[in-house]
Amino acid sequence: MKMNGRIFYKVSLIGLTNGIMLGLTMKWVEMFSDKQVYKLLLNVDFLPVIKAVSWNEASLFFFHLLFSLAITFSYVYILYPLKIFREWNKYTLAFFTIIPAIMLYFPLSALSKTEVVLPSDLTAFFLWSLLHLFYGLFLPKAI
Repeated sequence: MKMNGRIFYKVSLIGLTNGIMLGLTMKWVEMFSDKQVYKLLLNVDFLPVIKAVSWNEASLFFFHLLFSLAITFSYVYILYPLKIFREWNKYTLAFFTIIPAIMLYFPLSALSKTEVVLPSDLTAFFLWSLLHLFYGLFLPKAI
């Protein structure tokens, strides 16, 4: 797919908007549920080089937004060359695109050096999954 400036801007805006909405919703859910899903979303304390720096919340949120952009651009690069334009195909692809992000719950929670959520915490996993599914649902809506 040849991406001109207009398409790049639109895809970037969608990725950033979805990432911001996911992050803010997770923060809100964490405040009311006492499940540290937002803290898990921003956690990088297990990454060898990155953990050496004491990052502030804004920097960690920026990393999250970069990941959101990567997911959105991946979705678009898969969607358009395959000419998957029917609605159910767009949603199926969005579902399969977001599944890896949902499954990251387990390694992220297991590898975390700080106290976040346990890999066995099914309530936290449900919240994490539900919010990421909403993120995935908005990909085809926005594109």
